[in-house]
Amino acid sequence: MNKTEVCENERPRELVPALGVYASTAVTVGAMIGSGVFVSTGGMARASTSGTALLMTWFFAGVMTLVGALTLCELASQMPRTGGLYVYLREAFGEPVGFFFGWANFMVAGSGAIGAIAFIFASYVNEFVPLWEPPPEIQQWSIHLPYLGSIFPGARLGEKIVASGVVIFLTIINVIGVRVGGALQSVSTTVKVLALVVVVIFGLSYSNGSFANLAAPNTSLVTSGSWGGLALLVTALVGGFWSYDGWANVTFIAGEVRRPARTLPLALMFGTAIVMLTYLLVNLAYLYVLPVDDLAAVPGDRIASAMMRTVAGPAGAVGVALLILLSTFDTTNSAILTNARVCYAMAREGLFVERAGRISRRFGTPATAIWMQCGWTLVLLVSGSFGLITSMYVFVNWLFYLLTGIAVFVLRRRKLPSAFTIPGYPYVPAFFVLFTSVFLVMTLVEDINAYRRGEEICVKSLIGLVLVMAGAPFYAWTRWRRRLASS
Repeated sequence: MNKTEVCENERPRELVPALGVYASTAVTVGAMIGSGVFVSTGGMARASTSGTALLMTWFFAGVMTLVGALTLCELASQMPRTGGLYVYLREAFGEPVGFFFGWANFMVAGSGAIGAIAFIFASYVNEFVPLWEPPPEIQQWSIHLPYLGSIFPGARLGEKIVASGVVIFLTIINVIGVRVGGALQSVSTTVKVLALVVVVIFGLSYSNGSFANLAAPNTSLVTSGSWGGLALLVTALVGGFWSYDGWANVTFIAGEVRRPARTLPLALMFGTAIVMLTYLLVNLAYLYVLPVDDLAAVPGDRIASAMMRTVAGPAGAVGVALLILLSTFDTTNSAILTNARVCYAMAREGLFVERAGRISRRFGTPATAIWMQCGWTLVLLVSGSFGLITSMYVFVNWLFYLLTGIAVFVLRRRKLPSAFTIPGYPYVPAFFVLFTSVFLVMTLVEDINAYRRGEEICVKSLIGLVLVMAGAPFYAWTRWRRRLASS
């Protein structure tokens, strides 16, 4: 055997476990803290009766996310394999359920979120460097999608180009190696959290601020009967859950985590707790500076910018814009790093395009899966359809979280070995399942009511389910292909 053949044989054919507790925790925190904490408070404030109610909504959403993370810890410890939720759902409920989660993650949740966050990054770049825009006739050209609305491929084209560039750049970084992507994640997440601490210090040290703002009522709040109250509650919770989402992503990369049965539960618990504490402190600072009425009326829901402009003038607003650039860049990297591993895991079992299951001999990463994710994300970005897709994101994700909670009970009966058991079992996972079921029903009812009121052109949650089930022909094709290969 010559030297070239030896080197070829030494190149990795399996994923390389390279991430420890710190990097894995950074992936969890980075996936969760994106743009939500800077803007979601505006919509949540319009649905809250007071500052205290707003803060309690953030707290409750954080508690439920933490309960979900604890529930996930046991599954991650039992099956520390690449693919995360895809693996757990497939083991608990069978191949079709696992496939539809993976399909939804690739087509809707994962790629859609990457596109949306990268676009927010580009929109803040536009504040510092005005980006090119095409002529008005190109910007106004639209394509109507039945039951979804219209998309405008030519609108804000300069921002789409920048967002696409960010996605391609971070895709290259993550193709080069998980160590490189993990190192970038660790550094950028650490800086992001420290910067948010500085925002909190600025807010709570404001001389004209007052904790009395917490008790101040929302005088602009308007409700109409019990359904109106339901609409406000769902609006507030959806904003919170959107901001906390991403807590399960670290399980997707279990195959590249050192001692995953121990590391993943620690990353889930530490990461979720850090984000929950950060969100509560940031929103306490918001309310200390601005009462809930003012938060509800901030133009464009740019809450962090409004608070820092009040505290430190225009320089404060510029600082927040830079922080959002860092935050969205960091979250885009985390999303690219983690989500591609789901379709990689599916491909290894014949449920996705075969090439997506290959590992780069040079870099030891699922390079094809990462590039396929990049390609679909660019389609969503350039077409402008990512906004429509992500509006259905929360309902679809929490439907699979519900199934994950139920999976704990199913897999407990099989007595799989586990280095972590859920404290308070069976009450903690049962509470998570119960709450998630109620939240999904509330969301569905409110979506139907919004459609009836003419506020939406479709029932978003139902269309989200249709998009998930649209994967059925692809699943049938994968089954046919496997039968053909085995015959």
